[in-house]
Amino acid sequence: MLGTLNQADRLRCPVQSGNPAGPARRGTRSRLGRAYVTAGVAMIPWLLYLAFTLPASATDGHWALAWVGLDSCEALALFATGRLLLRADNRCVLAATATAVLLLTDAWLDVTSAAPGGELLTAIAMAVFAEAPIALACIAMALRLIRHPFPSATETAGTDTQEEQRCP
Repeated sequence: MLGTLNQADRLRCPVQSGNPAGPARRGTRSRLGRAYVTAGVAMIPWLLYLAFTLPASATDGHWALAWVGLDSCEALALFATGRLLLRADNRCVLAATATAVLLLTDAWLDVTSAAPGGELLTAIAMAVFAEAPIALACIAMALRLIRHPFPSATETAGTDTQEEQRCP
């Protein structure tokens, strides 16, 4: 794959996003894209809540910063996935994969670091009903787009220029 990318770079092939009216229904993709963007933005209050309510003292002096940092990365990944999906950009596969990894990492760390009792039950509920299902949706979307990528702008326009013909 890297050889193909390097060959495309040498030929100065343009990297283009797919046509927003690609093979997937535009309405479904738009709704899903907006949902990811909304989820990323909606995490901002949660991040603020964490920043002010996590205990200041723990075994690690940067405990609160670590959790806020991880959830900030999740918010950014959700936002990027949604934004790239809205643009029918095949790179949303990468963002969705990163989002799934971050969500599963968060679920794992939440459950394994929770104190027994109510804290552990909350961590398990978040993992089972929020983090794991969203991660699985991201994985399913990434796998679907790997099998059926968005068409490039040149494919949907039906035009071939001399430069585009050189691209593999």
